[in-house]
Amino acid sequence: MERISVESKAVVSVGYDTETQCLEVEFQNGNVYRYEKVPSSVYEWLLRVPNKGGFINRVLEPKYQGARVLEETEAAPLDLEAALRASLERDS
Repeated sequence: MERISVESKAVVSVGYDTETQCLEVEFQNGNVYRYEKVPSSVYEWLLRVPNKGGFINRVLEPKYQGARVLEETEAAPLDLEAALRASLERDS
């Protein structure tokens, strides 16, 4: 999902998919969260409000299912480790 940069102390970027009603939020600490079944009106409000972190805490978190999204760079070391272990087990 493509995200756009926003001006915020807590949030770096946000993205929204109208078809699936998924909202992604990238925070300053690098974590990305995806919220499911978010109406487009909530996304539009998020873009307008000056305090995006407060909006997320008051509106998104209590009402919508949010889950952390692992970036490819985070998932790759686990895959590499599993591949190395499997390779060692085959060779022994």
